[in-house]
Amino acid sequence: MHKHFILFIIFVFSLSGFTNIKGQDPFQIELSDSSFIAVLTCDPGDQLYSGFGHSAIGVIDYKKRLSMVFNYGTFSFNTSNFYVKFAGGKLNYKLSITSYKRFLHSYAVDGRQVTEDRLNLSQQQKQELFAALMENYRPENREYMYDFFFDNCATRILLKLEDVLADSLQYFPPVKASIKTFRNLLDEYLKKGSWSDVGIDLALGSVIDKVASEKNKAFLPDYLKEYLDNCKVNNKPLIKESKILVPDTANFKPALLISTPPFIFWFLFFGLIICSIIFRKRNWLIVDRILFSTIGFFGVIVLLMWFATDHSATANNLNFIWVSPLYLIYALYINGINNKIIKWGTPFFLITNILVLVLWQIIPQQFNITFIPIIGLITLRLAMIFIRLRKKV
Repeated sequence: MHKHFILFIIFVFSLSGFTNIKGQDPFQIELSDSSFIAVLTCDPGDQLYSGFGHSAIGVIDYKKRLSMVFNYGTFSFNTSNFYVKFAGGKLNYKLSITSYKRFLHSYAVDGRQVTEDRLNLSQQQKQELFAALMENYRPENREYMYDFFFDNCATRILLKLEDVLADSLQYFPPVKASIKTFRNLLDEYLKKGSWSDVGIDLALGSVIDKVASEKNKAFLPDYLKEYLDNCKVNNKPLIKESKILVPDTANFKPALLISTPPFIFWFLFFGLIICSIIFRKRNWLIVDRILFSTIGFFGVIVLLMWFATDHSATANNLNFIWVSPLYLIYALYINGINNKIIKWGTPFFLITNILVLVLWQIIPQQFNITFIPIIGLITLRLAMIFIRLRKKV
């Protein structure tokens, strides 16, 4: 098993944050004047689950020997029907607590930078925020329905700060705020043309092509940090002090070119063009059935993600225009030149794919450019079938 995944499992189950406060009721602790509360921002990792970074909130009190990290990004693999709930967007995440030492160690092993931003809070505000976090940690309160864009480890922290600090917390937007959609924000963390990049753009719908407000951007840990940097509390900067607790020493290996989607898809595209010309008189039944069945299979997945799950980001997915489940039916009758499904389906699919390529820039959803050779591949085979149909007329 990959070492990063093992570390992730260990991290998920690291829930012991009370090791230094024996003999005290953790829900009744009064913080001393030496305490501080900080937002911890962790760099992205090389796995998809860690590729967008992470946020947590730490509480340190040297006099009380208190060291706690509140982490909204954990869940339990023991959940009944775990994979069904995960795929359907119905998996509960929960607030867990671990120690600073254990939390930082998990990131030090991966070489992922962790930055600590200490909050400029009064003693009363620190106590109120700590009490709110502890109240949230009660068994009946700690679970929540996770949403990657609107309810995650970063947005929960901002919401908690807003609830506790109320009107004393003010946000001052930057003079030149960048205009970005949710998809633009994701793309900043995805290597262009990677499998993660292609998969996310296939699965997520046009809903993430909306412009994100400055507060909306804070679903990403780096942007939460930036948002807090532009906040004031009690007319003073919210961030009192910032320091790096774990240095960035990670060395992520680039993927081999021949294993990337652009290389594979363009290789298939040009390879099939050459073979279609050279072996145009051969029977392409098996190839066409594999191609159209595969596209149809992914079409089913796209529609299921849209209609059969609670994932808000998979709705209104216009990829179904070219990744259609109807290709599964089309593939069954591909050998029947005189079949009505083939006679009417071929020109319909052919025109649809040509329109997608021609109207690429004005379709209200940003398609991944890596889809072009695949759409071209489908169009090529449809054109060859159409030509064969015309000859039979």
